[in-house]
Amino acid sequence: MHVLVAGAGVGGLCLAQGLRKRGIGVVVLERDVAPDARAQGLRLKIDAHGRAALADCLDEDYYQLVTATANKPYQSRGVTLDENLNELHSAVPARPVDEATASIVVNRHTLRQILMSEMSGHVFFDKEFERYELVDDRVVAHCRDGSIWFADVLVGADGINSTVRGQLVPDAEVIDTGLWSIYGQLMLDEQNRKWLPDNVFGGSRPVLGPQGRTLALGSFQPQMPIDEAIAQFAPPAEVTPVDDYLKWNLIAPAEQFGVDAAQFFGSSPEWLHAKARDMTAQWSPIVQRMLAESLAAVTFPLAIQACRPGATWPAGRVTLLGDAIHATTPVGGVGANVALRDAAALARNLAEVADFPDLVQPAIAQYETAMREYGYQAVSDSLAGAERILRSKRLLDTGRSG
Repeated sequence: MHVLVAGAGVGGLCLAQGLRKRGIGVVVLERDVAPDARAQGLRLKIDAHGRAALADCLDEDYYQLVTATANKPYQSRGVTLDENLNELHSAVPARPVDEATASIVVNRHTLRQILMSEMSGHVFFDKEFERYELVDDRVVAHCRDGSIWFADVLVGADGINSTVRGQLVPDAEVIDTGLWSIYGQLMLDEQNRKWLPDNVFGGSRPVLGPQGRTLALGSFQPQMPIDEAIAQFAPPAEVTPVDDYLKWNLIAPAEQFGVDAAQFFGSSPEWLHAKARDMTAQWSPIVQRMLAESLAAVTFPLAIQACRPGATWPAGRVTLLGDAIHATTPVGGVGANVALRDAAALARNLAEVADFPDLVQPAIAQYETAMREYGYQAVSDSLAGAERILRSKRLLDTGRSG
């Protein structure tokens, strides 16, 4: 069996690792010219499902590297703060960490670098997928540069604007929530740790400000320095060291940013940084200082979107994974975990039928049936959570319509 994966995000790379680990030929095609060609986010919450998937797909030493370069395990509490950083609500009380259900926090770029370990000759950049065709029992994929790739199975792991999904499920819809966001990063050092309050650390901390504006905070403080973790667990790994930081993400209705979409998404990092500061100018002095001392040059924009749950299609040799079919809102931090869960499940199913060509389609059908159930539930839950946290009624109404 040979599998072709469109998209070298977290889900696509995890699938590739799971297939490689099981001796199945796999190639990943990525449209970006390099792994760090564009901003893709900062910290990622990895819950029990995500941890289990990574353990299933990665070699043991690389999984140990993931956990060593992550925050200490923690139990999600659902804490929300107001614009003065006073605690408004906690869904559950503080409790001892249960290793079986705990979450960890990783740096997205670090995780992607670990997932690309041992993948030389399997991952190709600057290969933008354009279309596929089915020829007998094979899939023929065409890239924009004219290259042609052959496989037994094609997996669309190419994100919320998936080209594979556009051909496979042309009537699938993406929900425009009407919300935009600005991401920023404050590097942590001895000085700012003295004035940052304890309640901004731990899990995700949504700060609910006036005018429907939300500032989502989250820290990245790995258990071990990355270079030490590499030396101890996986010396061959090539991973860039990352210092501790606090991530912030300002989310608000699009009209509050005062510019159109072309201007917003084409703006300089410095303009975005200044806009975020201006929109929180009446908040706590600590919030103002937090943003003022952040790295202006790495600030970037993002639209809050989700895939409308419910799309179906006949099972075949082309399937979908992660945000390509069940992209969620950022509330709850479940998107990456559902993609990792997809990757592990699909890798197992394909491995079981690798020597039985007639069983490939049933194996994919079995994967898709389960994936739709938990994946679409994750989307619905994230829409409900976003309606509560981001306070936009449009989110829930849009998710329910149709």
